[in-house]
Amino acid sequence: MALINVDASRPDPMWAVVRLLAHSKKPVSLNSARALLSPPTLASREKDDASEMFSKAIKTLRELGLLHVHDSTSELKLVGPAALLDGRDWDAFSAALRTAVLAPERNSGLGDNDEQKESRDLTRALAWFLTLDPMEAPVAWEQAQKLRRNALKPEAGPAIVNAERWRPFGDWAPALGLAARPLLSGEGSSPLAPDCTAAVRYVAQSLWEPGQQINAVAAVRSIREHLPVLPGGEYSRALQLDNPGDRVAGAALSFALLRGSDEKWLRLELDSDAPLVLQVADPEQPSSPRYVSDITMQEVPSA
Repeated sequence: MALINVDASRPDPMWAVVRLLAHSKKPVSLNSARALLSPPTLASREKDDASEMFSKAIKTLRELGLLHVHDSTSELKLVGPAALLDGRDWDAFSAALRTAVLAPERNSGLGDNDEQKESRDLTRALAWFLTLDPMEAPVAWEQAQKLRRNALKPEAGPAIVNAERWRPFGDWAPALGLAARPLLSGEGSSPLAPDCTAAVRYVAQSLWEPGQQINAVAAVRSIREHLPVLPGGEYSRALQLDNPGDRVAGAALSFALLRGSDEKWLRLELDSDAPLVLQVADPEQPSSPRYVSDITMQEVPSA
């Protein structure tokens, strides 16, 4: 099943199912969950009835390996990356979704053909979208359909097939922490910015403790391993998208690192004697890159 298509759920209804099961702390019957989550007054943006929206959420969670439905009792249980979710932490849910969507077994042969099944359609779209510059204007479908042309290797097909796929992509990409909607979107078809800060922050804070210093080139390598749709990551390379190289962060990752510095959950440092440095695109010095030798994680500022 393609994820950015009408047959799949959007992330929000899936989050509702996950919250119910996480708070219950025990399996819940399918009928009980349906009664709680799909009352007749609830409707989705596509004007589906609430029961259909619930069914899509169950189906998509199962196909992503996040939900098990017992064959005989029809009881629902969170499994895989969702098993330890508490139902309160959206960022943890987003990370579980990313793990499931980007799992190698759901993206095999990503650049070999244009199959729109499992996670391939969403992964291709994300990899293409993250080659764009977050400092440029947010992208709506009117711009996306031009920018996507010939972006991927020919065998992989278009990055996003049509406008019907762009709309669910506009829900999935921000839910995965790999895009953001502008605060003032105005008119048009769901503009998005390739802002991957939320995902990069979660990965970095999962990998490294506050106070820990990491060589910047090594840090980017690790982040790309966990987020292979970033330029230079495994999936991006498989689609023959522009590869900035090991020592260049690229526009989207540069933006996330600079936001991290501004928000003070990391510090970008330069040792003039360092043998290995990373080039970061900094809009404050557009004519030349900013050089970073090390990244030091910082305590998360209190709200």
